[in-house]
Amino acid sequence: MKISCRRKIAIHSRKDAILIPVYKNIKPLRLITGKKIDDELHEIIQSDYFNFEEKEIKSFYMELNRKLKKIYLIHAPKEQEAARQYMALGAKMAHILKSDKITTFSIISFEDIYNEKRDFSSTQGFIEGLMFGMYGYDRFKTKKDAHTLMEIEVITGMLKLKRFIDEKAEEWNTVFENVNLARDLTNTPPNYMTPEIFAKTAVKEAPEGMKVTVWDIRGIRENSLNLVEAVGRGSANKPYFLKIEYAGNPASESNVALVGKGVTFDSGGSNLKPTGSMEDMKTDMAGAAAVYAAVKLAAEMKLKVNINAYIPLVENIIGGDAIRPGDVVASASGKTVEIMNTDAEGRLILADALYIATKTDPEVIIDAATLTGGCVVALGPFCAGLFTNRKFLSKQVSDISDETAEDVWELPLFEDYAKGINSKTADMQNMSTFKREGSAIHAALFLRQFVDNYPWIHFDIAGTAWLDTPHPIFGTGASGFGVRLLYRFIEAHYCERSDD
Repeated sequence: MKISCRRKIAIHSRKDAILIPVYKNIKPLRLITGKKIDDELHEIIQSDYFNFEEKEIKSFYMELNRKLKKIYLIHAPKEQEAARQYMALGAKMAHILKSDKITTFSIISFEDIYNEKRDFSSTQGFIEGLMFGMYGYDRFKTKKDAHTLMEIEVITGMLKLKRFIDEKAEEWNTVFENVNLARDLTNTPPNYMTPEIFAKTAVKEAPEGMKVTVWDIRGIRENSLNLVEAVGRGSANKPYFLKIEYAGNPASESNVALVGKGVTFDSGGSNLKPTGSMEDMKTDMAGAAAVYAAVKLAAEMKLKVNINAYIPLVENIIGGDAIRPGDVVASASGKTVEIMNTDAEGRLILADALYIATKTDPEVIIDAATLTGGCVVALGPFCAGLFTNRKFLSKQVSDISDETAEDVWELPLFEDYAKGINSKTADMQNMSTFKREGSAIHAALFLRQFVDNYPWIHFDIAGTAWLDTPHPIFGTGASGFGVRLLYRFIEAHYCERSDD
């Protein structure tokens, strides 16, 4: 999508439509709109046609340059607010543009109506929300949605804002190409997204500078990833393991490790899920999709940072060779695990991957996983659980989360709860004796056993990765949650700066 910025008057726009943010008692905008538009605008917003309801968007037609031009009025907050408010406006506007078949438009920047010359987050937020809202998945539809938004033109009187958008436009496009890749991977039906297909897709989509190493069942056995093999062995679609390397700062040995849960379909195994809880289990690889897309994004943006990512890929299916409750399996770390519930499989494959991640002496290990229903019960569908063994990481992540509108909330790692994963037969068990109580915490405590006290962040994205309840920005279905959060967190805290 082309994103441009012009220092001109809106009346001269040649696009399909003009978008104008307004609020009650707004001052004349003729210096940026032109007198004809401004006169018509004020007549309309003072009438009953525009009521200034929250996020209200209304439209009308004007004759400009001998052509009828569609004008959209967008009710903006009277004073500049957090970026997420404008993301929600952008997402709502996207649905209207798709319905009206608008392919190009001009928008007067929010900063121009606020006369805000320092913080350009409002217009950026609107564009990001618009990009979220424009997404659609119709791969298996015989009738495709032919609408495509081709160009966004921002109109401003500020040279500094024009420079900002000129510098950021390519990055925004690259970011959302990868957010949409994560959404596509998650939305794909499980018969079209097996562990092998995911692995092949990862190799195919890898940009220059990003190395993808694929271990099939033989490589998994040679590297003693016994938990990965155990979870995946019941399926005819055998497990795979991806090791992804991006050396954006080869002069440094410092690196960030990412781990993504890749259960391409989860029936629950022998602890079979009931009807109603299995149909969306193609989404149990959303953590893997987010991690893969985040590393790809870092490589395409040429971040000066080294990233190693580890993605275990399995189908958790009932089969003649499937693991059973009561089985004991030795992990790659050597610690033994008693399998108390085969539907608590995500933490098993993550355990092997986290252990492998410690071998490069990373500055931080971050995992993303659709791990527990308990986290959804605790935080709802719009907020991910955050666990960490370093308090300063929680503050850093939360600050980035506020910027991206990908909400997280820290949950505790209570030491008194750790006894719940003690096993009488093995070193530990994969299901707590507390049963469902505090299940997200017990899952995190289980994972903590395999990070060797390295700085570690665990995101439980079970609620946020797939949305049945419409989110004001991300809509429904696969959200791509975590791609922007991981990318911006790494960029802000682990990327070497040229002015350092």
